[in-house]
Amino acid sequence: MKSPNKLLFVFLLVSSTYLVASSSNWLTTWMGLEINMLGYIPLVFMKENTSESEAAVKYLIPQSLGSTIFISSAIISSYFNNLQILMPIAMCLKLGVAPFHFWFPPVMASLQLMPAFILLTWQKIAPILAVSSFNMQLTKMIMPIAMISALWGGIGGINQTDIRSLLTYSSIGHTGWMLVSINSNYSILIAYLFTYILINTSIYSLLSKEDSKSYKQLFSVKEPMKIFILSISILSLGGLPPLVGFVMKLLVLMFTEAKMMIIFGLIIGALMSLFYYLSLTFSTLLSFTKTYLTKSQMMSKQMMLFFLSQILPLTMILFFF
Repeated sequence: MKSPNKLLFVFLLVSSTYLVASSSNWLTTWMGLEINMLGYIPLVFMKENTSESEAAVKYLIPQSLGSTIFISSAIISSYFNNLQILMPIAMCLKLGVAPFHFWFPPVMASLQLMPAFILLTWQKIAPILAVSSFNMQLTKMIMPIAMISALWGGIGGINQTDIRSLLTYSSIGHTGWMLVSINSNYSILIAYLFTYILINTSIYSLLSKEDSKSYKQLFSVKEPMKIFILSISILSLGGLPPLVGFVMKLLVLMFTEAKMMIIFGLIIGALMSLFYYLSLTFSTLLSFTKTYLTKSQMMSKQMMLFFLSQILPLTMILFFF
């Protein structure tokens, strides 16, 4: 961020999320969502080119539509309770879950890496917290949307070889899992959201250090160690056991109150996501022989810390259960 005024918009981004998390009425929640949207749009302009302007407009229109539907439904629902269902649908539009994801892939394709990372991670917190504040009846109504989103996240990424498209459809699928985790336990929702952000942070930290401007190819980095860590992070995002992404999905399945058909759809979507992640990373992982992995340059402190952060959650669950 070259401009110092970007710090103001980052502050608006963070403070608006806390406003949504601490709000006690729909008006405050709507204000927090609007401030969150207005704080993010200036952060989109990193290079100040036409593609970023197009991405900002494509982001602004569905977000404004979702906010309008949300506040209108909140006002009218005091007279007609049947219209409360529009409130979680408005949040699903703001989250970009299927079948309301029409704006999400084009926006991600036009963004630079840093705004795209913020859109994948931080911008999901406020709408997810708003959905978690709904009553149980409304959250159960959006379970079919969560199942469709998980399935579409697996189907949409099958033929993708671009890192941005993979992360986009992975985000659509993981958002479906987050919506289902709302119906299980609030602590599981927070843990799932936090784990998802950490895994994306590891992928972003590897991609941001490269000199390439496109960041399009999945394994464009030249160092074998970075390719290996990137592969493990992507497999963890796909939910391969015993990595941490699998542990969080297992917790959701254990404690959710969703119907069996919803759970079956989530599992099918996760398996499809894991299929194309394995197909992309399998040849890369096989290239690392046992002799090469035992070299001293591969056993650095950062490498050991990375493996502990990916495998330790499973050992903790086996210890307590």
